[in-house]
Amino acid sequence: MFDDDFDDSIGDLDPEVVAAFDGAAAEAFAKRKARLTRTLVEGETGVQYESLALFAEPLFSLYELDAADAFRLRDEPDSVADDTVALLETARVLWAFFSLPPSERAHKRQALASQLVGEDPSEDDWVGLDGLLETVEIHWQAMLPEEIEMAQSTGHAVVGFDDLLHHPAFRVGPEEGDATHAGFGSDGLSETEARARFAQPLLESPEIMTDPDAFEDALARADDYWDLARNGGDPAAFAAEHAQDADETKRLADEARTMIERFRELFPEHAG
Repeated sequence: MFDDDFDDSIGDLDPEVVAAFDGAAAEAFAKRKARLTRTLVEGETGVQYESLALFAEPLFSLYELDAADAFRLRDEPDSVADDTVALLETARVLWAFFSLPPSERAHKRQALASQLVGEDPSEDDWVGLDGLLETVEIHWQAMLPEEIEMAQSTGHAVVGFDDLLHHPAFRVGPEEGDATHAGFGSDGLSETEARARFAQPLLESPEIMTDPDAFEDALARADDYWDLARNGGDPAAFAAEHAQDADETKRLADEARTMIERFRELFPEHAG
């Protein structure tokens, strides 16, 4: 059924072909690094570069990199390691994240994780991300409102969290994966953003927001309800499989029906 050529060892590929792919990838990475460096150094997203470099100091300590490289980047970009640019990119994303009202941050955690570690974070990725957020949040909370206001006096508009993730210099996926092309709902949300909006009713209570275990459980249920809604699943069967007693069976079935209806209202074109 398949061409026998698919069984060939990768070592049998033409070295010139492999080199061409490697060269194209290296060139694309170099262009992205240059664009990101220019965007950060010139404060194009609304944060002064010097302030961003200072904000990034806990990250330099955490990852055992030289913070002085951040200040060399302006004048000697070619001599600064890629890791330094990536770390400053992370710092700018976290600046935008912590600029959100605390009540909104929980809804953006999945989008943040997708930007920093990939679309499908592992359990270890989540643990690492939580540790990173704890470290940086302490530094953010120590900043005075006047300091933040001064840092954002650049002559450029301050780019918020959602827009930053889709900024050409920060976008990690191909353009087709951008929210403006994704097609979830009337706003054309990406799947990450659509999942966050869908899950909001399960995450809004103070009890959930202040209890990490309850928060993770609510996120897991939101994922289950998302799958049920997209695949035409049976709420009663889901509840019977996951509940421990009759009361919980009724509660889960009712919640599943409510969330499936929410999905159909928000994203009717994707409902199963």
